[in-house]
Amino acid sequence: MKNFIKDLIFLVIFAVLFYICTNIFVLKGNGYGSDVISFYNLRNNSLDIIFFGSSHSYASFSPDIIEEETGLVSYNFATQQQPIYITYHYMIEALKTQKPKYFVLDTLMLTADEEYTTEGVVRDALDKMKFSKNKIEAIKVSVENKEDRMSYYLNIIKYHTRYSELNLNDIKIGLTQIGLKNRGFISLPSNNEIMIDNSELLNITDELKISNKNLEYLEKIVKLAQENNITLIFVKTPCNLTEKQVKNINWIKEYSHKNDINFVDYNLNMNDLNLEIGDFYDYGHLSGTGAEKLSKDFSNYLNSIK
Repeated sequence: MKNFIKDLIFLVIFAVLFYICTNIFVLKGNGYGSDVISFYNLRNNSLDIIFFGSSHSYASFSPDIIEEETGLVSYNFATQQQPIYITYHYMIEALKTQKPKYFVLDTLMLTADEEYTTEGVVRDALDKMKFSKNKIEAIKVSVENKEDRMSYYLNIIKYHTRYSELNLNDIKIGLTQIGLKNRGFISLPSNNEIMIDNSELLNITDELKISNKNLEYLEKIVKLAQENNITLIFVKTPCNLTEKQVKNINWIKEYSHKNDINFVDYNLNMNDLNLEIGDFYDYGHLSGTGAEKLSKDFSNYLNSIK
């Protein structure tokens, strides 16, 4: 019995130290939307709206402005180039602690055809997610080669060589688990040389079905929202689009119509936002001033459907 207790104490101490070391060594928030840690620090059942998607989401929706205009509390649970299959697992993760009224998804990544995305995108989204069955499933669907998955299950395998790069911020966040206090929103700087004009492409009415993998997870998302009595809102924020992307979005709109899902296309009513030079960061993203205009307009939309 004494040996058993000693072994048990050793295992507990090892597990705690392993957990702390992993948190210290893993890369911290890098400015690409939610750092995940911040989401876990939210008070349970404190959100009315959760935004999902890629940088097109986290650079467009300001939770502070939306709360001021609507009284609804929100968080931008978006990460760079977030593929739709990771979005689905983010939604599951969110529902562990939150009971929102709305899920808002920017639809750009539904137009992507790749079965798998890059390692950097996956790690930015999953490395700091708490270990659980949901994380395991997210890794399985995000990492094609089975032999590569172990370093996602145990992040220390990937990051143990970072000891020479560690700084006080790594140690502080690793020990306290206090993340970025931006509610997932990134206000991008203005670029005074860029103005987006999609007028020619937006005359395209043809539809192009999205990839089978994206459709599979789109349907999972719709079902998940229905099961949890959550209103699903699809959005396309202002950006330059290819002809193929426009056709995909047209297909998504028709799918949304058939499934009674709200779709707000800001590329169709970009003039209504009164966007000007300086309201864009680049040809794919709004700047902070552009996000302010969109967030106020989206707040009006939310007030109209409450």
